[in-house]
Amino acid sequence: MSNQESQARDRQRAWALLAAVEDHPQVQAWLKEAEVLNEESLGVLVFPEAPAPKWSSKRVPWAIVATVTLALGIGFGAYLHFATPHYETQVGEQRDVLLPDGSRVTLNTDTALTVHYSDARRYIELKRGEALFAVRHNVSRPFDVAAGGTLTRALGTEFNVDLRTGRVTVSVLEGAVRVAAADGGSEMARNAENAGGSDEGTLMPAALGKGQSLEFRSKGRRVLEEKADLKRIDAWRTRRLEFSDTPLAEAVEEFNRYSTTRVTIGTPELASVRVSGVFRIGDADGFLFSLQEALKVETHESPGEVVLIRPVGNHNSDFPDSLRTN
Repeated sequence: MSNQESQARDRQRAWALLAAVEDHPQVQAWLKEAEVLNEESLGVLVFPEAPAPKWSSKRVPWAIVATVTLALGIGFGAYLHFATPHYETQVGEQRDVLLPDGSRVTLNTDTALTVHYSDARRYIELKRGEALFAVRHNVSRPFDVAAGGTLTRALGTEFNVDLRTGRVTVSVLEGAVRVAAADGGSEMARNAENAGGSDEGTLMPAALGKGQSLEFRSKGRRVLEEKADLKRIDAWRTRRLEFSDTPLAEAVEEFNRYSTTRVTIGTPELASVRVSGVFRIGDADGFLFSLQEALKVETHESPGEVVLIRPVGNHNSDFPDSLRTN
């Protein structure tokens, strides 16, 4: 490619980058400054083969050339900043993301969220899974998280949002949040961008402080809990599963969130057995071995699934009622 052809290609690229961000307020401000500089006769440059944008004449002031050069340097970064970033994790994966304002979000297993940032608002749409938010305080730019028919506004805080089928749980680790229904009936919901679907629930705005949580069910029921399950949240963020006198059915459900091999309970009375212990996320062999050794269960394995069965002839009187492991 000749030098002339290379320059022509660079000019075309400059115009394309500038056109992509020309409607942004900051770019508009640069253009106004360029017009003032042009009136002061700083000179002009002609790009004969470049198509003139809607706001330009064929004679381009040197100040706009500088703006185009700047666009070449920041155009791609600006595009990413003002676009709609999407983050997600696979089953068993966790991910830590630093947001443009310095806030941080940690995505738990099988989680997906979309970030909508503007000069006036920071808005996160949690589509599935669980995420922990550490929010950089900025009173002029509210930080909202929409999930499962709820809208949570942070007040400079650290909080966890757990979205599962039919329910969402908001837990506060530090600071405070305000939770409302994302159905357009509150000022928070009306002000949120692209707030997404709504539910038939009647959740009224509720304020939560450190150590508190709220569980909202989409069928119109809500449960306010006095204390958040902070031990569970602290466990998953350090890749641990921690159970304390937990029914086996609940422990298995939690384990399945992190594993591509699904564990099911084949003997109904096993579901109510209480388990206590700490397990490493992803250690399916360790989890199943503990169940086999302590509960004397059998495991029937097939591709992608393990079924827990009480051996035939193992009567209730011989069957352990709990599992404890260090």
